[in-house]
Amino acid sequence: MRILFMTDSPTCWKSGIWFHRIEIPGQGLKSRGHGVMQVAIGKEIPDEYMEYPNTVIFGRTYPDYTDPIQAMRDYKKQGKRVLYDMDDDYWAVTKDNPSRFVSNVFKDQYEGQIREADALITPSKILAKKMQKLTHKPVFICPNAIDYEIYKERPHEHKELIIGYMGAASHWDDIALVIDVLEKLTEKYDFYFVIYGMTGEPLEAAMHTYNRLLHSNLAPEQNPYFEKALKFWNKLNKLKTIHIPFYPPELHPTKLSLADFDIGLAPLEDTEFNRGKSNIKFYEYAAVGTVTLASDVEPYKSECNYLAKNTFKDWYNKLEKLIKDRAFREVLLQKQKKWVKENRSLEKVAVLWEKACQLPGGLPVLNQEDDPKDIKS
Repeated sequence: MRILFMTDSPTCWKSGIWFHRIEIPGQGLKSRGHGVMQVAIGKEIPDEYMEYPNTVIFGRTYPDYTDPIQAMRDYKKQGKRVLYDMDDDYWAVTKDNPSRFVSNVFKDQYEGQIREADALITPSKILAKKMQKLTHKPVFICPNAIDYEIYKERPHEHKELIIGYMGAASHWDDIALVIDVLEKLTEKYDFYFVIYGMTGEPLEAAMHTYNRLLHSNLAPEQNPYFEKALKFWNKLNKLKTIHIPFYPPELHPTKLSLADFDIGLAPLEDTEFNRGKSNIKFYEYAAVGTVTLASDVEPYKSECNYLAKNTFKDWYNKLEKLIKDRAFREVLLQKQKKWVKENRSLEKVAVLWEKACQLPGGLPVLNQEDDPKDIKS
């Protein structure tokens, strides 16, 4: 097959979504012998990119000067198979989420793409069911995957215990679930709390900017976001903390490994939007040799085997167990690593993308073969 991924801009490589939903799947499809290209959408699509593919994969949203739905129709007229990939629940984006503007303004566009596509792709069964409310087209579940050629075991070079969190800028509410727990645990245990991400600049610099913007009211629609971040920042100062700004996606696997987390936290509020997320944080922690403690909510509770209810008591008890019982931590880690390697490696997931690209009829999501049995502690 010749497969074309339609990206939203020439600088799509700055986005983690591009990395996990285009670059990594593309490498997996190449490894299975298929031709793969990426092209940024424009007002017109050059003839060479119209002629090249057997299958074209669209995803998310595109700039308002483009017409992705018409492009889909043009490809279909030439007998090309057209797919649409959705990895976030745009219908349920919260008001303070940076993606809120996109989810509102581009609603007609992404719903139109869902209706126009020959088939749909998503990493989430919950999202698949939502998409099927708009169309009876087949849906393929293609989870996010780990390429073990680029995710390497962490160095294990530090003496102090490191508890870490990795997340993007929209996760202040989620990380706030554990900050009081971490503060209380410092009364009994010595550890570093390392944050990787949240901002692309030093956290102190970002908080200074947020504070100035908040008090000058220059971006009132973002004030709730700034307030949450600053509230977290005030509590964070009580911990032994190191911050690592996010790196470009292609550098991210190496930087995550070098962060050298012993324990990786994956707190997540139980919201409609979050239930449609993937478990990529769990996969990436396991891939570099970091044990995961996640919230007992979807999507984590379907796959991760060590969970905490979103209460202070349960997060405290589950995290304390990992801190003081190194043997337990290692046994748990080996189970997590085994499950992710066996079920979410690029070799495994690339087959699912391949089926989506080549099967005209597809499989309705409710009839797809279930994932391997979840591991539970």
